[in-house]
Amino acid sequence: MEVRYWQHPAEASINSTDEKEENGSMHIYSDGSKTEKGVGSGIAFFESGRHTKSIQRHLNKRCTNNQAEQLAILAALQYIEKNSKDGQKNHNIHGQQNNTRQTTE
Repeated sequence: MEVRYWQHPAEASINSTDEKEENGSMHIYSDGSKTEKGVGSGIAFFESGRHTKSIQRHLNKRCTNNQAEQLAILAALQYIEKNSKDGQKNHNIHGQQNNTRQTTE
């Protein structure tokens, strides 16, 4: 198939569920970026394989790409702290460079 017929990534669905996954777990994908147009970070939250929330932030242009990525992880942790549901034990944060952090209550 030619590249021009590939599905755009924004149209693809992400399924983060695993049959062995414990009920009540959440997967969080975070990323930071720095370009000529600015600096920002984004976080996407998935519960039971369904996208439940996104957070995007514009950051000061002096921030580095690494700082943007770290701030995305920090924002994810702050969201977990404020919004964890009773019985929700596992929170998996997936960041750049295949780094994954797991938090457990």
